[in-house]
Amino acid sequence: MKHRRTPRFVAAYQALPPEIQEQAKRAFRLFQDNMSHPGLSIERLEGYPGVWSGRITRKYRWTFHFEEDLQTGERICVHRYIGAHEDVYRKH
Repeated sequence: MKHRRTPRFVAAYQALPPEIQEQAKRAFRLFQDNMSHPGLSIERLEGYPGVWSGRITRKYRWTFHFEEDLQTGERICVHRYIGAHEDVYRKH
């Protein structure tokens, strides 16, 4: 599966403390290996069809959705936003 990051995701990621960035990298590797790993606590965002949330730490999460590459038909995971739990759910 391909992965793509929105400009909003990149800016939010760069604003995170370095230790949270490292934890996020670990979570993304785990996500790439096994999207249904229980430690990621993947869940759908209520009221936002097709948008999901995953856990980085107890305080930090990220949101994503899936698209299809129109040329290859391959599934693309689009990382939308990353931040503190309450911000992620407010900004999805």
